[in-house]
Amino acid sequence: MEQARTQPKISVIVPVYNTEAYLPACVETLLRQTHTNLELIFVDDGSTDGSGALLDAYAKKDPRVRVIHKSNGGVSAARNIGIDSATGEYIGFVDSDDTVEPMYAETLLRAFSAHPEIGVSICNRYIHGHPNGRETGGTAGTGKVLSPREAAYFAVSIGKSFEGYLWNKLFRAEIFRAEPRFRLDPSVAICEDLLLCVSIFAAGQKAYYDPTPLYHYNYRETGALRTLDERRMSEFSARDRIEAIAAAFGGDVLHAAELSHVKAALNLFAAAKQAKNKPLASAMQRRVDERIKPLLSASDVPISEKCNLLIRRAFPVLSLRIFNRFA
Repeated sequence: MEQARTQPKISVIVPVYNTEAYLPACVETLLRQTHTNLELIFVDDGSTDGSGALLDAYAKKDPRVRVIHKSNGGVSAARNIGIDSATGEYIGFVDSDDTVEPMYAETLLRAFSAHPEIGVSICNRYIHGHPNGRETGGTAGTGKVLSPREAAYFAVSIGKSFEGYLWNKLFRAEIFRAEPRFRLDPSVAICEDLLLCVSIFAAGQKAYYDPTPLYHYNYRETGALRTLDERRMSEFSARDRIEAIAAAFGGDVLHAAELSHVKAALNLFAAAKQAKNKPLASAMQRRVDERIKPLLSASDVPISEKCNLLIRRAFPVLSLRIFNRFA
């Protein structure tokens, strides 16, 4: 225990809403971390199942577990409360239906000692439970220090590297304490984490990326990315803001943000057409058509990507079916 106190403290924030079935696996993998000086902040966001009671039981058994109960306000508000409550020197995020490798915290922390210039440490991830039976994960390799521009580029790019999630990253806590603006926007239901990450990189924070997969992401059909409702529109207000931030970097970062924006709009366009939601389909079609031409003429967008956009625009529903079959 004395050795644990001499280690830097990591605060891990876990927003929880009705995930009782998955919580024990999540909590246990965090309690079994090889880095033991942890503050595990579980924010119970008004759960109506047994999640709150389960967490309270863990808190009685292990002093590292802290539970905050609040009325339901969404994942961003829950994470913000966790950030404001954290006392560690580093802050990380885990989703309550996911799990992590035993070396997750230790490996992410080690990068800060080796590279004191960085503000963010990043790892790779596994994906489990994909509808197509796909189990994916990166392979271990050589890590790399990334400039703010490089980190922003990989955050906004789909499928290139670590992307803009919070759960595969560890941050210096001073980033959040020095800048109150670095919080999640509760009005954004999708891409809220990407918006925060890009804002932090745009402020000049360097990152270290370790391609070793240490996080286990469990694909859930009930997730926000797979819903078709008004919350999806908040994604595109966030993507507009992300593009504005990326514009400061210019060039490939801006085009990567624009490309991700158009692909997301194409996905929703196709889903809306399939569901015969004409107003939403029309809104997404306009958004695609407004943004696709600059990408088609951009020299740093590969020909394969341009062809992909054109095919998906011409055959949205068929393309979505193919994407869902093989993605």
